Amino acid sequence: MKLLITSLFGWFIAFCSYFCFWVISDHLLADPIVALFFLPFSLRLALILHAGKGYWYAIYAAEWCVLTLLALSYPELNFVFIYLLSLLSLPLSHILHARYRTETKQWKKLILLGYGILATATLNTLLFYFIEHKLVFLISISGGLLILPVCYLLADFLFNRKWVPVSAGSIHTPLNLRANPILIYALLLIGNIYIQTQLPNEFRRFSLFCLAIPIILLAFRYGWQGALLGTLLNAVALIAAMQSISSPEINDLLLVISAQTITGVFLGSAIQYQRDLNHTLSRELKRNKLLTRQLISTEESVRKDISRELHDEIGQNITAIRTQAALIKYTDSVQKNQKYADTIEKLSLNIYDTTKDLLNRIRPRVLDDLNLQQAIQNLLLEFNFAEHNVRVEFKLDNPAQIKLDNLLEMTLYRLCQESLNNIAKYAQAKHILLSVTILEDVEVIIRDDGIGFESEHLAQGRGLAGMKERVAVLGGQFTLESIPLEGEKERHGTTIRIRLPIL
Repeated sequence: MKLLITSLFGWFIAFCSYFCFWVISDHLLADPIVALFFLPFSLRLALILHAGKGYWYAIYAAEWCVLTLLALSYPELNFVFIYLLSLLSLPLSHILHARYRTETKQWKKLILLGYGILATATLNTLLFYFIEHKLVFLISISGGLLILPVCYLLADFLFNRKWVPVSAGSIHTPLNLRANPILIYALLLIGNIYIQTQLPNEFRRFSLFCLAIPIILLAFRYGWQGALLGTLLNAVALIAAMQSISSPEINDLLLVISAQTITGVFLGSAIQYQRDLNHTLSRELKRNKLLTRQLISTEESVRKDISRELHDEIGQNITAIRTQAALIKYTDSVQKNQKYADTIEKLSLNIYDTTKDLLNRIRPRVLDDLNLQQAIQNLLLEFNFAEHNVRVEFKLDNPAQIKLDNLLEMTLYRLCQESLNNIAKYAQAKHILLSVTILEDVEVIIRDDGIGFESEHLAQGRGLAGMKERVAVLGGQFTLESIPLEGEKERHGTTIRIRLPIL
């Protein structure tokens, strides 16, 4: 029922728009059949490209209703080939629609619109070569350049813009009505029409330069959307001023409309592309600042931990050693001296282990003595997974024998160390897969069949957050998938995928 009501409403809108565009075209071209090539056929192509296939029958029904009315109004004219041309446009519409609806990039959509305009103009010219009208191709091109970009602008505004729904909280929000753009559009349109109609004949050649002013201003302010709007204003101004031009030439009008539309589209796209690049650069600069702050914070955290270890562990142990050594001086009992000596030995070993651990946290010694594969294998041995009945599958593929720099090797080692540490503490896994592939970039996959965890717990883990920061600093990608264990659910566990560029 909803589809039927929407289709009827769409048919009514398409019928009225199609008929109004034909009236404008017939007024300019003074030919009921050729007028269909200017605005009506372009409108049909624009509606087909931007509507779902379920509504095509409503669009074509609206076109055929208008053609039927025209055939009844002009019985002396042959509209059979117009119906045939409408039917032959279906395969072309199907091909363009399939590509256009799946495309996401703006410049590719504009290129597809250009292909559609050229293909439609060529089809019109080939089927109506016997009509004694030399401007069929130019008329089709001009109508397509005038209608399709504007429809694309409307579709982008209506469907690609993020709309905020009206809610109860919006009642007390003041409305922000911006009248300046509307005033600018109105002044530019009025000024353009005035220049086209009132400029003396000796300055008529310079009136075309005035057409570039609204395009440049609107493109600079609003990007490609403003440029398309400027071309629409110019077209309205040219058509409105046509009756006041002495001996108007329709081909000059069509050429001016086509030229200024193409210029506006390219100018607006170039400005929008530059603006997007600046926005991307600004976003990357902010991101780099954030990463720099995170690095400084991480560095200070490491320094704080090392300072605490030096003070609490090594400092207290050295103080205890001094105390035990002082007791030895004042004790003659051999048994007590032996006890004090044993305590000093334990404290010394504790200092050694703490110092070794701190040095390993600052820079793993194993990377200086072993290559990356041997270092990771040694890391797996340190966790003693075999003693806990955990099967570990490790593979490192480097077919091109690419030599990684120290920073990248250090990062890979730290990422594997943190991941394995999390698995050993929390996962309760029975099988671990650790895969490192070095080709054009480095891809690391760490998968376990443990109990997993909820995705919202990711932000609470400092280890995982630190891993993401390390990967982000090097311009890599970090993805984590975790399926928590629920009852006897078969699929569970955690998978970490890391992709790092080779510096």
